[in-house]
Amino acid sequence: MERRTYLALVLALMMLAMSLTIPVTGDDAGDVRRFTSGTAGSAISDLQGSELAPSSLSTRSAEGLLFNISVEFTYDLLDVSKSAPCAGAYVQLRLNGISSFSTVRSGHTDANGTVIFYGLTAGTYLVRIETDDDRWVRVADGSQSNPPAYHWNTQQFTASSQTDIEYRITDGTRGAWAAYSNLRDGGAWLDDLTGWERSQVTVVWPQGDWPHSHGDEIHLPADEDFEEAVWRRDIALHEYAHCVHYELRGGSFPEGNGPDPHYIDSESSPGFALTEGWAQFYERAVDGDPERMDGSSLESTVFADGTYGHGDTGDMDGLIVEGAVANVLWDLYDGTNASDRPSGSVRGDLVDEEFSTLWNIMYDMQPESLEDIKRAWPVRDVNVTAVFRNSRVPMELDPPSNPTSFISSHQIGEGSMDSTINLIWSGASDRGSGVLGYSILISTDANGTPDRVMDRTAGSYTSFSLSPGTYYLHIRTVDRDGNWAEDVYTIGPFVINEGAVPVNDPLIPEGDLQQA
Repeated sequence: MERRTYLALVLALMMLAMSLTIPVTGDDAGDVRRFTSGTAGSAISDLQGSELAPSSLSTRSAEGLLFNISVEFTYDLLDVSKSAPCAGAYVQLRLNGISSFSTVRSGHTDANGTVIFYGLTAGTYLVRIETDDDRWVRVADGSQSNPPAYHWNTQQFTASSQTDIEYRITDGTRGAWAAYSNLRDGGAWLDDLTGWERSQVTVVWPQGDWPHSHGDEIHLPADEDFEEAVWRRDIALHEYAHCVHYELRGGSFPEGNGPDPHYIDSESSPGFALTEGWAQFYERAVDGDPERMDGSSLESTVFADGTYGHGDTGDMDGLIVEGAVANVLWDLYDGTNASDRPSGSVRGDLVDEEFSTLWNIMYDMQPESLEDIKRAWPVRDVNVTAVFRNSRVPMELDPPSNPTSFISSHQIGEGSMDSTINLIWSGASDRGSGVLGYSILISTDANGTPDRVMDRTAGSYTSFSLSPGTYYLHIRTVDRDGNWAEDVYTIGPFVINEGAVPVNDPLIPEGDLQQA
C-alpha cells in the first residue's frame, strides 16, 4: 500500500511540474506547434553523439518556484580565434520526461545569439538549435537524404534556479552557420531598403561541385570540390541575389546564354549579363563596399574592356558584359563621386543613391536586360548618361522623329460605315540608338497626347470597333535608349457614321490607296 501511495505521489508531482512548465503563449505557442507537428519528443538514445558542452554556466537564486534559463550560442569562424553569434536561429528547450525529452519552450535567438526561456520548474533539460530562422534562410545537411536542417543538441543539465549558459559551436560542420549568417545579412539588407522580403531560401551543403542557385535553393560544394565555399561571403550573397531575382520575376531569369565558365569581364548576352551583373552588384552592395576579393572594384574597374582577358576593349559592348552591368548598378546605388570615371571621360558619377528607382524598375517592369533599365529610367540627363557610358553602355539623349506619312483604310474627314480603322505609317527615325516603337492614343480630342508607355513596335494599328463620332489617332515615337519624340504625329479626323459596323476588308484594296 505504501509503495502504491509513493508511486501515486511521484506521478502527481510530475504532472504538476509539467502543468507548470508546458503552457506557452504568443509567438512561442506557434513555434512549439511548428516542431510538434511531427515527433513530439526524442528518446534519450537519439540525442547522443552531437552534444555541446557549455563554455560558461552560472546560476543564481530565483524568487518563487519558477525561474528562467538564458542560453547563448556562438560559432567559431574559419579563423578559430574569432567567433560570431548564431543570430535569429530557431531553438527548442526540452525537458526530460519519463522516457523522452519533450519540447516545452521554443523561440529564436536575438542578434547576440541569446534566447531566454521563462517560467520554468526544476528538471533536467537540454537545448537544440537549428540553422533555420523561419524567415530568410535554412541550411540543410546535404550529406543526408531528404536533407534536414543542421542542428546541435546540448548536454543535459539540471536546473532548479535562474541559469545562464553559453555554448560555442566548434565542430567541422560549423561552416553551415557562416552560410546561414551571410544569407540573413542579404535578406535584411534588402528588407531595410525596400520592405520587400523573398520567401525562405534553403542552402544545401555539401552538394554538387560548384556553387550555384536553382532559384529557391542554393547548393554549396564540399571543400574537396571548392575549398571553403561555405565560408565565402561573396559566394553566399551572389547566389542569394539570384534567388531574389528569381522570385522577383515570378519564378524565372531573363532569357539569354553565357559562356561556361563565365567571368566578370566575359561577353555573353543581354539577359545573361543582367542576371549575373545583378548578382555581382548585390554581393558588394550588402556590405556597402565596391572592392572585390580579387582587388578589382565595381566603382573604378571598367570590366567591359576585358580586364582579365575574357573580352575586348575599344567598343561599347557593356550591355553584354556582367561586370559592366554591375558597374552601372553600383553607380546608380552609391553616392556621388566626381572622380569615378574612366580615362578619357570628362564626367564622373554624379547620380546620388538612386537604388529606390532601380528597385521600382526591377519590381514593376521585370527588365530583360540593362537596356530595359536604361530605357525605363524616369529622369534622363547628362549625369545618368555618363553612368552608362562610363561602363561602355551606349546611351543618347537626342529624341527620335515621328512618322511622316501614313496609309489609311478611311478617307480623312469623310463619313464611313466601317467602325474599325486600319493604319500603316512610316518615316519615324533616330540617328542614335534607333527607333524602338510607339505610344498610341485614339481620341475624340484633336490635341490628345499619348503617354510615355510604348504600345507597339510595328508601324501599324487597327482600332477596336468605334461608336459613331469623330476620331484622331495620335502617335509618339520612342527610341531604344528611351527618349521620346518631343511632339505628336496626329492623323484624322476619321468620321464613323451612325449604324457603322466592323469591316474586315484588306487595308489596301487594289486601286483604292489613301495616303497622306
